[in-house]
Amino acid sequence: MRSVSTIVFLGGNQVLGIIPESLAKENIIRKIIGEKLKILTISKRITTILEHLNAFIALPGNLGILEKIF
Repeated sequence: MRSVSTIVFLGGNQVLGIIPESLAKENIIRKIIGEKLKILTISKRITTILEHLNAFIALPGNLGILEKIF
């Protein structure tokens, strides 16, 4: 995801990293390209993503990725 977001950002587009507070350790936050937004819970993260997106890319991962797509 970092590679894709970096290319999108360098191409002149907006990138918003939405991360739950529980995972918002300083070493992770510094690696996010573009804007950063901390959210309290995972379910709020999904809602916030849907409010902000114009398009999305689903990269192969785990079953959580399939849940987010559907």
